[in-house]
Amino acid sequence: MHALAPNSQRKSHGSNLSALWRGVVAAVVAGLFGTGIHASITYVGNDIPLVWGVGVAWLLLGLLVYWAAVSSGKLWSGALALIGCYVCVGLISYVGNDQLILGMQYYQYLPGPALASALWMYGMIVPAIIGLLLALRVIRKQHRQN
Repeated sequence: MHALAPNSQRKSHGSNLSALWRGVVAAVVAGLFGTGIHASITYVGNDIPLVWGVGVAWLLLGLLVYWAAVSSGKLWSGALALIGCYVCVGLISYVGNDQLILGMQYYQYLPGPALASALWMYGMIVPAIIGLLLALRVIRKQHRQN
């Protein structure tokens, strides 16, 4: 049976506290900036909204999830970034009379912003999972080299 190498020989990317801080920072940055940018819309003609801001917000979230996991060497830090981002966006949509996140009941009147809000809130799992899977590959490769 193989024993673990002594702590002096094992390489570590940081402590759990460092991973926690990276996850929280990534969550807050993705939640605030993603919510701010997701409603950037261009209209084709008068009726067809191109919600390009959602793509930018998803890219930001995916990159921050990847950064949190790879820089700390702990996959749970990236997962915390996703969960924290979702909580941050949920709080923004829940508190008061905000105009950043619209429900689908406004689709008839404001189709672009309502569609962008739904894609941002319910689709953020996709780039986060992609970021986590890419981070998992990097973390496994680093552990094999050690």
